[in-house]
Amino acid sequence: MKTVFTLFLFLLSSNSISIKTEKIFIQSESPINNRLLIIEEDEHSVYAYIVREDRRSIEFDGFLCSVTNPFNNNIDLEKHKESGYPPPLIEKYANEHSYIENLKAEDISVKWSENLAEISIKGVKYLKMDLANKISYSKSLKTDCPYGKQLTE
Repeated sequence: MKTVFTLFLFLLSSNSISIKTEKIFIQSESPINNRLLIIEEDEHSVYAYIVREDRRSIEFDGFLCSVTNPFNNNIDLEKHKESGYPPPLIEKYANEHSYIENLKAEDISVKWSENLAEISIKGVKYLKMDLANKISYSKSLKTDCPYGKQLTE
């Protein structure tokens, strides 16, 4: 055990491995309509939230991506919703774009238009949030599901 721990410390100090310590938290305000978007990472996923105009609660959300491998399919999504925490992505709704390893805040950009917030990761559009209809479309989803609608473009 001591050998494994020593190897771990050596790799960590030599920058061969890294441990992510900061969670992503981004706020973006639309210059067009003063809407507020919050992007937040939890232990499994990154979600985007459109805040109500009174700034007191969330109007609707969108699943941006997973920062861990998707969970097996026998997780209880309703139980997670009741807990108040967003559920981690499960395998049956995941695709090749779902899991993004070592995602950083600087990898994420936001583009606003009158009725749309578009969120890109490393220049690739990952999430469209339709402000007029309060619907999110995610590149990280295999199909329309409890996490949101699939982005098909």
